[in-house]
Amino acid sequence: MDVLKYILITLCLIWTGGMFAQESSFTAKAPATVQMGQQFQYTIEGNERGSIQLPDLKNFELLGGPFQSFSSSTRWVNGKMTAETTASYTFVLRAAATGEQIIPAAKVKVNKENYETNPVKINVVGSSSGQSGRTNANGSTISSRQDQASTVEAEEQPVFLRVLPSRKQVYVGEQLVTELKVYTSVNTRPTGAMKEVPYEGFYKYQLEPDQSSSRENIEGKIHVTQVLQRHVLIPQKSGKLVIEPFESEWTVPQRIQNNRSGNALDDFFNDPFSDPFFDRVRQVPVKISTRPVTINVKSLPENAPGSFTGGVGDFSFNARLSANQVKVNESLSLIVEISGNGNIELIDPPKVDFPPDHDIYESTKNTTINTKGNSVSGKVTFEFPIVARHAGKFRIAPIQFSWFDPNVERYKTATTKEFVFSVEKVDGTAQDPKVYAPGTIGEDVENIGTDIVDIRRNIPAFRKIGQSPLHRGVYWITYLLLLLAFIATVTILRVYFSRRADVKLMRNRKASKMAKNRLRVADKARKSGNTEKFYEEIEKAIWGYLSDKLSIDLSALSRETVSEVLSTTGDHEELQEELIRIIDESEFSRYAPSSQKSDMDSLYADALKLIHNLEQNIRLK
Repeated sequence: MDVLKYILITLCLIWTGGMFAQESSFTAKAPATVQMGQQFQYTIEGNERGSIQLPDLKNFELLGGPFQSFSSSTRWVNGKMTAETTASYTFVLRAAATGEQIIPAAKVKVNKENYETNPVKINVVGSSSGQSGRTNANGSTISSRQDQASTVEAEEQPVFLRVLPSRKQVYVGEQLVTELKVYTSVNTRPTGAMKEVPYEGFYKYQLEPDQSSSRENIEGKIHVTQVLQRHVLIPQKSGKLVIEPFESEWTVPQRIQNNRSGNALDDFFNDPFSDPFFDRVRQVPVKISTRPVTINVKSLPENAPGSFTGGVGDFSFNARLSANQVKVNESLSLIVEISGNGNIELIDPPKVDFPPDHDIYESTKNTTINTKGNSVSGKVTFEFPIVARHAGKFRIAPIQFSWFDPNVERYKTATTKEFVFSVEKVDGTAQDPKVYAPGTIGEDVENIGTDIVDIRRNIPAFRKIGQSPLHRGVYWITYLLLLLAFIATVTILRVYFSRRADVKLMRNRKASKMAKNRLRVADKARKSGNTEKFYEEIEKAIWGYLSDKLSIDLSALSRETVSEVLSTTGDHEELQEELIRIIDESEFSRYAPSSQKSDMDSLYADALKLIHNLEQNIRLK
């Protein structure tokens, strides 16, 4: 064992003494041709780890990144040990203008040295204008203008989303079906729970999506497709309604090549976490979004009948009385039922001409909805309660209900028969004045829950004005004190709630506290020897502090963003360098072999000092 220990120590000394610094260089690359609105990867590769500062991307939109990967290899040549490092930084961009576009050279800072990449020339082409149609598994015709991907997209983008409407021209209140569909040529999955497409301007119902996947040939390339969401949409206003792009984050596999020399000694010093025979594949998160979809919504014809209450679809209509004969002060109901296929939940109650001298209460609405298939159907029931107050025979005029049928593009009207009901007298009703003219004479109350209490007729007791508390000084002093206390309380509460409503201020004030909580977790991991947990919590504490302190979403936070914001708040170059150093050491130590990990005690102390210095020096304008 001692001999083996000495051999390993000797090899390590030879290795560290034989390595020589290699000249730093960085190269940028991107697809030669992309489609406008399409996402693509812009990659910077070099032989050193550094801080990337992107150029002005005026014709491109930055969607994500940098996604970093590092690899290293060692080589024994003529008695000397050399080490090679490969660093890769990937950004996800989207083209915003057509034509020949140039991404200027990016800047890379390694320690205190600055380097530049090469500019990248990209030809941005317009979107495909061809239009055709297809039919989905449920029989709905799906427009393919938004559906079909161009040759560039099919070749360059491994996964993309589309919102596919069954129709692009409907009436206000008319139904259409949309599908959110994913197309992929690689193994992929969403990074989290999939949210629903918002569909602004539409009333929506969720349908069950197709459970099985299928394959589609898009511009000569086979894609696996899966319907993620299906909805029935009902437009609420006329005009051009745009279904805005829906963004989601998915993972895309990225291959990391292992540089192997074929020498057994090289293999011994290579990264022990890499596969010695195969390249590694890492899942990189990528944000993808759908294209905007425009739906042309036509207004309903102006010749709507007076009995139209907003129904659009195909309906049937009927009404009935709950009873045809009641007694005075008893109740009955008029029940109106509308059933069919359409915007059933948005229909208002029809107009009913009730006989006078009865108590008519506000109608109640009960709706049953069925979303099976590719449409919304069901039944809505309106119940009009009636309390009979007079004896006799009474008539309710025929009820009309009108709706617009988009299939024939005209209004339809259904009419019920007239309704007649009889009200019988109760014994003594004709001689009892309380039924017809309550409250005209002072009577004893028999039931305080339903009757009206008679007015008090006794003369109240009077007292002198001087006896009123309004003429006492104590009363006014107490009144003023209470008024001042009320004003102070309202002022304090307004300031408190206004500060609570300021999310940016609250995050800024709690940034240091949240970071120290993270560092406590890291300290526990340090004491328990959980190195991976320690370095992970150190990294989360710093990034979380910067996100809260600078009011920047964690997904949009990067070294370049932090450097730019810190530059605007003052001269903090040394603070920036210390920040980047601690982040890099934490990231590297999480995956590095045990011999190359940073000292946890020193890194923990540096992180505490960094948070303190950032809190003392950052003063946002």
